[in-house]
Amino acid sequence: MGTTWIVCANSSRARLFEVDPHGPHGVEEPREIADYANPAARQHERDLRSDAAGRYYGKGERTGGHVAAKHEGFAEHETERFVEHLRGELDRARNEHRFGQLWIAAAPAFLGLMRRNFAKELAALVEVELDRDLTAASPREIFAHLLEARTARRSHDGGG
Repeated sequence: MGTTWIVCANSSRARLFEVDPHGPHGVEEPREIADYANPAARQHERDLRSDAAGRYYGKGERTGGHVAAKHEGFAEHETERFVEHLRGELDRARNEHRFGQLWIAAAPAFLGLMRRNFAKELAALVEVELDRDLTAASPREIFAHLLEARTARRSHDGGG
């Protein structure tokens, strides 16, 4: 087993840990190597927007315009950008061979965004996924939950 990186994330925060089995103390506890914030995810949509949705008038209508459909809110857009930034950081580290496998614990919706945004090469390194928000947990707790998920996956897959 090579170096494992752990991503623990939700829409407003992502913590990155490293587990080096060849470190001076063996595998005791993951070492936090980065903490990313997305403060826009915690704000209300009304605080993020400066004006109302666009209006348009149909042909021949003299009164009563229509509000343009809202496809994606600002908070959702910022969360997408946050996932893209996180993916970029992970891709850069993957290209530098800084980790051999990736374990992810993320809030369910955020985990879905990560899956959709990860390139094949990065997704291939994901060994464990846990759809749970553990961003406020201690490194030891995060590691324990992911080890449990990994063990459950291996016994389910017959890899024991």
